[in-house]
Order: sequence, then C-alpha cells, then structure tokens
Amino acid sequence: MSVKQSFTPTHKARWASLPVLVAVALLVAAFEVHASVDSSLFTPDEWQRLEAGALVSRSTTRNKGNLRLMGGSTWQVIDAAPGVVWQALLDTRRYRHMMPQVLEARLVRDKDSVRTVFMRQGAKGLVEASYFLKVNVHEERRDITFSVDEARPHDLLKAAWGFYSVRSYRNGKTLLVYSVMADIDGGPLVGLMRGTVHEWLLRTPSMVKHFVEGRGRRFYR
Repeated sequence: MSVKQSFTPTHKARWASLPVLVAVALLVAAFEVHASVDSSLFTPDEWQRLEAGALVSRSTTRNKGNLRLMGGSTWQVIDAAPGVVWQALLDTRRYRHMMPQVLEARLVRDKDSVRTVFMRQGAKGLVEASYFLKVNVHEERRDITFSVDEARPHDLLKAAWGFYSVRSYRNGKTLLVYSVMADIDGGPLVGLMRGTVHEWLLRTPSMVKHFVEGRGRRFYR
C-alpha cells in the first residue's frame, strides 16, 4: 500500500505569510518526507505496529534563530471510515476528547474554508496557554493545515504549525497522518517538563482513534 501527499503551490502561498519564514521550509520537508506511507519507509517493527493499530511516531527537535522547535510526524490507523474521521477533525467543540490537555476549544470564525479556532490548553491552575489557530480546510482532499494566528494573543506559544491528512486504508479503515512543530515558551516549569510536553504533542492521532472508535462513534456518520 502507498499513500502519497504533495505540498502544492497553494500551500506555499498560504504559509509564506508566516513571519517566521523557516516555517515554510520545515513544513515542506514534513509533507515531502513524512506524509507518505509505504513498506520501505518503516522498519519491520514500525510497520507491524501500524498494522496492529498502534501509533507510529517520529519525533524531532530543531533550533532555528530564536526558536526552540519540537514536534515530529505520526501515523495512526483508525477503525472507522475516512468520512467519519474527517467529521471528527472538524468537530471543534469536542477537541478536548481528541487532543491532549485541551481545556477549551471554540470555533470563532468559519469562512471560505478558513477557520479561526480559539484554544486553551495545559494544566488548569498550573500552566495554561491560550491562543488562536488559523486553520485551512481542504475538503476535496481531506487535508487540514494550521498555524498560530500571530495577529491574535498567543501567550506561551511562540510559534506552531502543522497538518492533518485523512486517507483511505484497507478494509474500510482510515490512515491519519499528523505533523506538528512548535515552540512553547513557558518558563522554567515548562522547561523541566519539555520531554513530557514533546511526547503529548504527538499523541493527537491516538486520541482521535480512541474517541472515534469509542464513545465518539455515535456522533458521526
């Protein structure tokens, strides 16, 4: 099986507006290298994990200018049809069930396939980050790209961007591909927890799987 995703000129134009120009280069690399799945990309153990429904992830860290970026790419097979998984990814009010440490998620604006989403994330009463995401929805190919909306408040989150791709898998299942890079500037406390934060940044596809296959299944057709 092979699933291929390309980074189109339309994507480039939208991401070129980011103040941190290095985001473009890193995201292009993520699309070209990580959003393809075939037997040659994975080790035998990773391929076995993917087939068994386990999360396969590749984490990375990079320093670019004044940014300390962490993130990576993940792949997850979900026992639900692609249309079901796609509906779930657009269901903003239930993000707290599908994304780690989400305290609040709210759709602020939705026009011409471009969304503004408010997020409040972290440990309540300890470390919380509130920010807005600019979300581009490509319905025809079931892709989503996102970045921090730098025109709005984004405390603790200096930069972030990424994508989701929803693809058909055999036996009516779905392959969810996810990639993210972020710089979370939360002071000494977040610095001490950096390894843990990096780990939960990549957990989203497994949480989507757990929700869609479980109690969330009844919400989507």
